[in-house]
Amino acid sequence: MTSTTSCPHCGARLEANLAEIMGRRVFCGWKPCGCPGAVAERAERARLEAMAEARESAAKRRRAYERAGIKPRFMAADSPMAGDIAAKVEQGRGAYICGPVGTGKTHLASAVARLLVNGGTSVRVTDMLGVLAAIKGTYGGDGTEDGVLSRLSRVGCLVLDDLGKESPTDWTLGQVFRVVNDRYENMRPVVVTTQYGKGDLIRRLAKNGDEETAVAIVSRLAEMCDKYELRGRDRRLSNGER
Repeated sequence: MTSTTSCPHCGARLEANLAEIMGRRVFCGWKPCGCPGAVAERAERARLEAMAEARESAAKRRRAYERAGIKPRFMAADSPMAGDIAAKVEQGRGAYICGPVGTGKTHLASAVARLLVNGGTSVRVTDMLGVLAAIKGTYGGDGTEDGVLSRLSRVGCLVLDDLGKESPTDWTLGQVFRVVNDRYENMRPVVVTTQYGKGDLIRRLAKNGDEETAVAIVSRLAEMCDKYELRGRDRRLSNGER
């Protein structure tokens, strides 16, 4: 059996590691051997530890993305535009990302959300359909409308995906106004994606008559947000085409 005082690779006698503690010399293990076998073993151990650390770090990031509401499809989302938008959001400036269906609006917003989460900003990614469903879910006694909206109010950045997809009823419009106006009054940034330009979004929201509230919503977004317009073909429908 190999002695613990000698290198298991080359057999060389190991030198003791001694430390001076309160005037006494204390044994602190053996100094590592410099032979190729010992060096390779330490390198492999370091590699495995680094891999384990990277896996744990990736799992931790994924859990953070899940808590933020980033969907699995977009957990690796990246975009050349995301860094600039995220930097502005951290300074309090929102983003109004618009363009036709399939041009990558949700992908871009998710890339921004990932950068913000990585930087320590609290983020919530949702859509008004989800918000409205959560509010309606309180009508059976489980929570309150104010509780739902308070959770959206507290986050550092709110990402509202596909604004304008919700049915344009007066009640819906009122809830959209409450969410947007809260971010506006508290000077907290919002990132909006929509297939509608600002004028078209007013017409969409006011489809059933309440144009004044629709204008108020879009007016606040215009003041809070920089506009980013995405163009091109629907990337999903053109998948595989040359």
